[in-house]
Parts: sequence; C-alpha cells; structure tokens
Amino acid sequence: MAEPKDIKTPLSNGDLEHFKALLLEKREEAQEKLDTVWDDQTNLEEADDADYSSLTHHLGDVGSDVQEEEMHYQLIERLREYIQYINEALERIENKTYGICLATGKLISKERLEAVPHTRYSIEAKNKGLVEDT
Repeated sequence: MAEPKDIKTPLSNGDLEHFKALLLEKREEAQEKLDTVWDDQTNLEEADDADYSSLTHHLGDVGSDVQEEEMHYQLIERLREYIQYINEALERIENKTYGICLATGKLISKERLEAVPHTRYSIEAKNKGLVEDT
C-alpha cells in the first residue's frame, strides 16, 4: 500500500481552495491572538520590573504574577503549535495530499475537515486509538 503522504486527494480544486481560505483565516486569527498574548506578556514583564523594586510587594501578588506569566507562556506555545499545524495543512493542500488520513491513508470526511481543517487524522483513526492528537 502507498504511504498516506503519497496518496493524492480526491478533493476538487474548488474544495481545496475553500479549505485553503478557511485555514488562512484561522491562521490570521491565531497570529493576531499570539501577538496580543505576546504584548500582554511583555507588558506584564515590564510592570514586574518596576513593581519588584518596591519593598512592600506582597508574596501573594508575586505568586499571582508568576501564575499569569506561566499561563501566557502555555498559551503562546499552544498558539505556535496550532499555527504550525495550519501551515502543515496548507502544505498538504499545495502538494495535493490534503484530506488524507496520515494513519489510515483514507479520506478524511469533509465534515471533519470543516470542523478541524488542520487535522491530519480521520475519526476512524482517532476511534481506533491509532493517534493521540488532531
């Protein structure tokens, strides 16, 4: 059997253009969110530099700030990963392998692609436990 990455999609060029536009829109939204979180994190760090010079800084406040920074870094990492998945999906569109499950080599349903356009796996592969992520 051919490797899933070698199987060409049966999706029409119109379908591929639709999913490309959807992915580009999602990537733009994710990039805007990433930029916002980065700006928030930068502002938090600048405020921390000024605030920590004070002797009256409460330990609870420091803990809250550290927790908020950690949440920002986790969100930044998730957004970067999501953008990477989108970029990989766009690459599959370009090489005409988009919509093919990387685990089974079968077509991913259009319904799944509409819901999760960056997915690499079919519901069948997920249900059989062949993969752990989208």
